[in-house]
Amino acid sequence: MDKNKIYVAIDLGSVSFHFVVMTQKRGRLSWVECKKEIIRLASGLNPKKGTLSPEIEKRALRTLNYFGRHLKNFNVAQCRVVGTSTFRNLKDNEIFQKKAELALGHKIDVLSGEDEARYIYRGVSYNLPKEKRIVIDIGGGSTECVAGNGTTAEIITSIELGCITLTQAYFQDGTINETKFEQAELMAANAFKSIAEPFKDYAWESELGTSGTIKAISWALQNLDISDGTISREAIASLKKEILSCSNTNELSKRIKLNYHRSSVFCGGFVLLSQAFNVLGLSYLKIAQGAIREGIIDEMIEINESNQQRSHQTD
Repeated sequence: MDKNKIYVAIDLGSVSFHFVVMTQKRGRLSWVECKKEIIRLASGLNPKKGTLSPEIEKRALRTLNYFGRHLKNFNVAQCRVVGTSTFRNLKDNEIFQKKAELALGHKIDVLSGEDEARYIYRGVSYNLPKEKRIVIDIGGGSTECVAGNGTTAEIITSIELGCITLTQAYFQDGTINETKFEQAELMAANAFKSIAEPFKDYAWESELGTSGTIKAISWALQNLDISDGTISREAIASLKKEILSCSNTNELSKRIKLNYHRSSVFCGGFVLLSQAFNVLGLSYLKIAQGAIREGIIDEMIEINESNQQRSHQTD
């Protein structure tokens, strides 16, 4: 067993970069440290050219330099670095990726949408009871929907639409109104309809949401005394009224008491989640503690333990 060995997962997401250090205690993953830097990588992506703005690239490389230096503080058994949606959409990926790998001092694996979804499901499910569940993760540039039984993912989907990309399409200037909401809802609904068929007859027993967008929505529901943080159809309807009572994202930020970085993309994330409820038939979504980082580390431990067992058998 990999007792007390240190594992690191670095997730280069479209909103935030995460540096997660974990170990294994009594057969369960245990946190050692977590660092998060909001980069909003997707906001710097030119969708036509597939290039990053100089400002966002500089911010990203500065954080990766910091992560690279910090990584040296640990006696690491294994480290894996992954890039997600924005990395997939960079046409000059090789150029930026080389700069990023040099700054970090480590190779970066760019995950497909399906692989990203699989790791998300694994990270959410690794310490939960065996039951059928659906897991939703709304990122900056993509949204993953996965259904499975226990730790086994059975339906794996990803759409290239996230809270930042939908915000850029309809809420970029910060204005909030019903017309923009309806247009954004139509775009999000069509995206979910493209992946909805496999979920129709899947009788899940629990519904879980993970990562920043869904946690921010849960926070807003609690802060406005709409619910205890559980996200239901009724809660979403009430929150939509609160959002539409605001004329812009600055007003919304004050209403729900969220910082600018999260409130500026809140409408895009909210619309995506509301349409996930409508199209996929969700009822009550609870917040999951795990995410893609835990899924990656859990796999690293499993592979290492399997290799150790094979090594002992051949000795």
